[in-house]
Amino acid sequence: MLAASAATAQIPTSSNERITAPGIRRGDAARTDPDFRHVIVCTERREPTRSRNLVNSMPGSNAEAMIISSYQSRLDQCYPRQMGGLSFSWSLLRGGFAELFYHRDFPGGLPAAPAAAPSEAAIAWTHARAAEGRVTSLELLHAVARCVVVRRPAAVSGLLAEAPFSAAELAGMQSIQDDLSACITAGVRFTASRQSLRGLLAEAALHYGEALGSGFHPDLPGAAPSR
Repeated sequence: MLAASAATAQIPTSSNERITAPGIRRGDAARTDPDFRHVIVCTERREPTRSRNLVNSMPGSNAEAMIISSYQSRLDQCYPRQMGGLSFSWSLLRGGFAELFYHRDFPGGLPAAPAAAPSEAAIAWTHARAAEGRVTSLELLHAVARCVVVRRPAAVSGLLAEAPFSAAELAGMQSIQDDLSACITAGVRFTASRQSLRGLLAEAALHYGEALGSGFHPDLPGAAPSR
């Protein structure tokens, strides 16, 4: 949706097939989004702790990959036989869980940004973090989303309150375009599908709401992983 310069960090669209059920046809994201949400709710109900740990893991890390690799059997159990046209990436899986937890934990949305400029701690909290000796391309995208939510928490809340792929959701995304541009660090190219951008913002909103209560720790976007 936005681009800066050289280095590229991309989230696949929902047509990039990484997690899918055998025999299911590919379909457009808007048509299959309700089915995608059904699978998310069903899988989280079966694996609540693992799902929360996924959202608290470092994007693109080996720890994230280990959690995701253990999901396939649960996902297969959550695909109703009559469901068709569904295929989605690991990043969409993560974003779907993040939005589920966000709406559950913050049903009234996030408070508006304070009148004063964001604190140094809040700004440091938005920065990309290293894991396993490197900063992953996915973490760069999450850092952009955290920056946006620190700048415009009420706008992000309003966007997430709208139905996926609705006109109101699109208007919400358009309203934060300047913030997205301002939050992209030099040398990073930011591209995301509409569905992926919603997931990124949902996770940023979830962790921002948690940080309002626990403090802005630069090495920990949200709550500590469940044990």
